[in-house]
Amino acid sequence: MTPLLVLIAATATGLVSYRLASVLSREFKGMGLTGIDIHKIDRPETAEMGGTAVIISLLFGSGILIALDGEKQATFVAALGVVGLAGVVGLVDDYFELRQRTKAVLIAAASAPLAYTLAGMTGISFPFIGTLPFGILVSAFVVPLAITTSANFSNMLAGFNGLEAGLATISIGTLSFLAAATGMWEGAVLGVLLLFACLGFLALNWYPAKIFPGDAGTLVFGAGLAAIGLISHLEFAAIVLSMPAALDFSLKMLSKTPFKQRQQFGDTTVREDGTLQPPGYPALAHAFMLAAPTGEKGLVRWILLMEALYACLAVFLTLSFVP
Repeated sequence: MTPLLVLIAATATGLVSYRLASVLSREFKGMGLTGIDIHKIDRPETAEMGGTAVIISLLFGSGILIALDGEKQATFVAALGVVGLAGVVGLVDDYFELRQRTKAVLIAAASAPLAYTLAGMTGISFPFIGTLPFGILVSAFVVPLAITTSANFSNMLAGFNGLEAGLATISIGTLSFLAAATGMWEGAVLGVLLLFACLGFLALNWYPAKIFPGDAGTLVFGAGLAAIGLISHLEFAAIVLSMPAALDFSLKMLSKTPFKQRQQFGDTTVREDGTLQPPGYPALAHAFMLAAPTGEKGLVRWILLMEALYACLAVFLTLSFVP
């Protein structure tokens, strides 16, 4: 894959993502596929399932590469398949509201193409520690666990204009850079395509959002991060980039009713001055709201700054231990 071909495919991906998100923001609203933007005083109806634009644009850009590139990259195609299948699970969930357990099982099943392709991989490398030998457990257990966990993390740290796509842009952009810096070109190319798909969508999802990603988007963002980390042997960097989401998950697990907090405590409310009042259960976003009065736009910027700091840490640790 030549740099020029990758640039062409990435540019096409970003343009298709932006244009399609723009069209879907109107069409889905007309079809009633909407959600209430609960963090606005006027609570406007906003188009849902915007992740459809990310999925289609990613497949479009990847199709250009696969059609025009002389070398068939099995690992690239397998990772792309996992991301696409995770998106399909998200679409089904957006339509039918799957149970959390069912969704997790389906995402784990979606990791099968990558688990098969990485069957020869027997260890995971960590800075300071070295390579831990997992043997056959890498493909049988580590790959499905990584894809499922990352996808669900992304799905949980969500709900504010620009947050999910913004986190994905920072994390996937960072992992793409590290993949290129360490010579893992398949991961770098997939990351660049997904990065441009996220950027095209983010332009319509940024405050005030014209379209929400839905699970179709959040599951793609999380599965994409894990898939790129696995095929690029950057598992530790992917873990570092997932720390804000992991912290959010850990805080929510402190509740007496994990996964049912919203039914018990309700949603975040908006005060008359536009600042946010968190419900009574622990979460990363709620911690920022309690630390200082903030509106939705400010909250998202603080969380994205936190992600950017973890991105710097991931770059430092990874490049410091490159042989």
